[in-house]
Amino acid sequence: MAALGSAGIGFTPHVITVKTGEDVSSKIMSFSQHGPRAVCILSANGAISNVTLRQAATSGGTVTYEGRFEILSLSGSFLLSESGGQRSRTGGLSVSLAGPDGRVLGGGVAGLLTAASPVQVVVGSFIAGKKEPKQVNNPLEPMSAPGKLAPVPAPAPSSPTSRGTLSESSGGPGSPLNQSTGTCNNSNQQGLSNMPWK
Repeated sequence: MAALGSAGIGFTPHVITVKTGEDVSSKIMSFSQHGPRAVCILSANGAISNVTLRQAATSGGTVTYEGRFEILSLSGSFLLSESGGQRSRTGGLSVSLAGPDGRVLGGGVAGLLTAASPVQVVVGSFIAGKKEPKQVNNPLEPMSAPGKLAPVPAPAPSSPTSRGTLSESSGGPGSPLNQSTGTCNNSNQQGLSNMPWK
């Protein structure tokens, strides 16, 4: 297990709302500074108006884009590290964005990531480097010893067991799942034939 890296405990999700004109990366970094918890980005949505990305192929290693870009993906983490009594954060962000013409750009965030609309970022925080305490079984007492088993509750009354084929019990012609009429009925698919992906 040690080869897999360090463990963490106490995972908690949070939602960070970034207002139009604010820097998304600064807001995430500021959030990560509140306490000893590590932070990882789970998802983000919204639009960006200005972004500076780290791209090795460009002179100086960074490039700045201005315009309106939809966030396709935002990922990264900030971990707490301690060296010689000094605490600091390590980590960073990577972003993929779509321009108004559909072109995709991305890279490591190396500066501003300015919100063009409200941006919602979902992050998870946890205490890194900790392990859940393992439950120790008493080796003198087998797991199946009387009094150690939890009673299994009787099944609650429910719908009768299916006796038909899968299609009959799961939406076939005689199924109660296939009793809708009108616009909700999926069997009327003539509108799909006019779709452009033909």
